[in-house]
Amino acid sequence: MSKKENEEILEMDKRIISRRMLAGELSEKDLQAALKKLPDVGDNVEEISLEESEIK
Repeated sequence: MSKKENEEILEMDKRIISRRMLAGELSEKDLQAALKKLPDVGDNVEEISLEESEIK
């Protein structure tokens, strides 16, 4: 898989990825390789909690 194809996969919606996999245009191996290249942004999360009275 070329770098360009790899970048295109990472920009796709999961429905498009599923459709391409069903059509044989994308393999599970290629998808997993592309996903492994994504950066870990877990440290950027901000936890929030809503009290029941705040939801209404």
